[in-house]
Amino acid sequence: MNWMLKLQERVSGLAPWDAKRITDEWFRAHFDYAADVVHHWIGDVLDVRTAKFLNFGCGDGITDLSLVLRYGATAIHGVDIRREYAKLPRIAREQLGMSRIPSALTFETIKPSASLAGKHPLVDGIMSWSTFEHVQRDQLAPILADLHACLKPGGYFFIQIEPLFYSPYGSHLRRYDEMPWHHLLASEDELWKIIQAHVGPIDASEVDFGFADFGPDGYKQFVFKEYQALNRLTADELVEFALGAGFRLERQERRNVEIDVPAALLERYPREWLVNNEIFLLLRKE
Repeated sequence: MNWMLKLQERVSGLAPWDAKRITDEWFRAHFDYAADVVHHWIGDVLDVRTAKFLNFGCGDGITDLSLVLRYGATAIHGVDIRREYAKLPRIAREQLGMSRIPSALTFETIKPSASLAGKHPLVDGIMSWSTFEHVQRDQLAPILADLHACLKPGGYFFIQIEPLFYSPYGSHLRRYDEMPWHHLLASEDELWKIIQAHVGPIDASEVDFGFADFGPDGYKQFVFKEYQALNRLTADELVEFALGAGFRLERQERRNVEIDVPAALLERYPREWLVNNEIFLLLRKE
């Protein structure tokens, strides 16, 4: 049916959309900020209007949709182990007034650690937004090697991670716990009790579209399990894994926070780990 949609778009264009309708802060952050950052990094080296992209860990697909609507991308295939992207038609209708999703977007559910190489034509670019902190540590090397094999020679791979584990809110539990570095100072039992005791609304920018699937209590359990599964990757380790997979490092940026670090933590961890909140990498396949 995708060919019918492509034909329809050739005749009548993309479905109309209006960003002034956006009311959801999660949607706004991924439609505006995340898409702008991805385009800033990848758009400098590839023409997004003609390049074919793979989004590893596409989530709900909001950023991909923005790259099509706002930057003219024409081919993005998103993969994820969850089917959050199945909500995109409804989300786009509610937040943008769109009647249909562009044919430039395709999505696929994959199994954790499943190989992608050889299953699709080689792509010009790969992107990954806040995904690699969730990959099991023993799968980091094989997954990066597999993604290297998915790229055309000369292709580019953009990776972003925020927050990194050892940074003030690297637990991904800030929805419920505002104390910086608390995950490095408290036990899991103590953290879980804080989450359980939380009442009231969560910051709107932290509430994704999966919240409704779980309800307040179920979402607490989901978020805590995600915390327990974090691979505790540092920025230096990410670079090492990428180089080990055969990528060449073209550019990187590390963003640090300006918060006083507890002395007890400086005795246990390097200061750079504790203040480095975010990393951007642009990698290239030779």
